[in-house]
Amino acid sequence: MKISATSTLVLNWSDKSLWQCQETMNYNAQLDLSEGEPLFKLFSEEESFMHKQAVSGRKFFMKKNAVEFLQKCNNVNQSGQVIILAAGLAPRSVEIGSLFPSSSVFDLDKFLMDDKRALTNGNPCNIKFIECDITDIDGLTENLIKCDFKMQNPSIAIMEGIIYYLTKDGFKKILQFLSKNNIAFAEDFCLKPELVNEKTQFYLTDVFRKIMQEVHLDFINFYSVEEMTNILYEAGYKNVNIINMQKIQEERVGDKIPFVEENSCWVMNVYAD
Repeated sequence: MKISATSTLVLNWSDKSLWQCQETMNYNAQLDLSEGEPLFKLFSEEESFMHKQAVSGRKFFMKKNAVEFLQKCNNVNQSGQVIILAAGLAPRSVEIGSLFPSSSVFDLDKFLMDDKRALTNGNPCNIKFIECDITDIDGLTENLIKCDFKMQNPSIAIMEGIIYYLTKDGFKKILQFLSKNNIAFAEDFCLKPELVNEKTQFYLTDVFRKIMQEVHLDFINFYSVEEMTNILYEAGYKNVNIINMQKIQEERVGDKIPFVEENSCWVMNVYAD
């Protein structure tokens, strides 16, 4: 199945070793990434290397937090749930659903959920695919409940690679819904360009310039650590932990390279509860 150029760009920049389950590998084998080849070729080998580290790092972070959350639930005989907002065709739900067959995983997006359901073909069988606008909170709530989401069960929501494209008001509405329902939250965001180390600032500004031209976007939203922290506190979260990519890169591959200097990666990662 062919998918959009921007989606294939992210998949091309994802370390394949992130996915360990056979179900995930079978799913990935069905995705045709040729649509994104022209966009991918706009980046040099060095640029692609840098973006692969950033994208793989944020995916590693999201998977790690979901896995740890569900393991904690299992340890106390609770049935944890995972909501993946703006899930697209990324394989995360397949991996998490395969690792935790007794947990429910909910993939939500405006498009492609029927296609993704067909691609997985019930394997694993614990994923619910929901087509809805994630900023329409009434519709989001109604669809989750209709698909047997249990508000009383411990849950974590994941938003990866999406808040750059959301209005700040839309993003805040989602956070308020999650916090109100005691749903833990993992996300990534991009630092404002002026806050990124000048040696690597180009990678941030150039990638979004190319993406904006490709899909005709009107805006990209960047944040400072302080702004993101305040937004989460205002939404009702009590504990906010923002982690830079240096720590994640070292945990993922055993070394901080290429994010050796402070703020040398433009992606920051967040866990809040």
